[in-house]
Amino acid sequence: MNILSLGDLLLDVVIRYDPVAGEADAGPDAVQLWPGGSAANFAVWAARCGADVQFVSRVGRDWSGEMLIRSLESAGAVAHVRVADDLPTGRVLVMVDHEGVRRMWSYPGTSATLHPDDLDPAWFHGLDAFHLTGYSLLREGPRAAALRAFELARSDSSALCTLDPNPSHLIVDYGISRYRDLLRALQFDVIFPNVEEGRLLSGEDEPDRIAGSLLALSPLVVLTLGADGCMVAERGKDDVTRFPASSTEQARDTTGAGDAFAAAFVVEYLAGKDWHSAAQKANQCAAEVVARVGAR
Repeated sequence: MNILSLGDLLLDVVIRYDPVAGEADAGPDAVQLWPGGSAANFAVWAARCGADVQFVSRVGRDWSGEMLIRSLESAGAVAHVRVADDLPTGRVLVMVDHEGVRRMWSYPGTSATLHPDDLDPAWFHGLDAFHLTGYSLLREGPRAAALRAFELARSDSSALCTLDPNPSHLIVDYGISRYRDLLRALQFDVIFPNVEEGRLLSGEDEPDRIAGSLLALSPLVVLTLGADGCMVAERGKDDVTRFPASSTEQARDTTGAGDAFAAAFVVEYLAGKDWHSAAQKANQCAAEVVARVGAR
């Protein structure tokens, strides 16, 4: 299967710390550098799940950009990544406490300058799936490229178009009603909100009601529930189905779990068109990610 993802390609600086002591853990994993970016994480995990993957982005002409391109290629993805001179490669500071809960501060850098001219229509021929994240739709810089890519993907009616609408703070900045109207007009085939994003977009509080309400934006809603797994709602069906999380050790770092979840779901769904097995596979993949440090 052939999947294309477009969006952010960033360097993650991960710091593990004890919030009580107020100091970083002095162990060997106290400070780590990892390749990241939500859309890039999706691409890598989709490749690991067995798909042929193309990824589109921009990086700066610096050591971190070179490393990030190599990380994609070593994972088996085809990197359509333009090296630009105007801005440095983006980066994210990820603070992870002893329970695996994280706080993030991001600088998108060159990835936010992605332009429609960076796209080759040939990349979209014969796609089985196209995946976007909200980082590309919600930011003014890459939005035109994201919408053009969506248009190219839709020109092949067989391509499954999926969206992780993250993150919550950019949804608020963009405007909740404005974003909801955009998603209602685009009608992605599958969306993967978490509970916080779902509450913003639906105006509901309870997960069941969130998932049901979001069917106005997409015919298949996969609501991620963190440690409680996920639930799936399908347009035209009355029931919302819950899937418990796969058993794992205590979470060490939740960074990238949603990206891995979406990738595994898409690959498994393409293989069998069964969202039950796709949800179970996605939960398993997310559990693998949170059990260790780093998004990949």
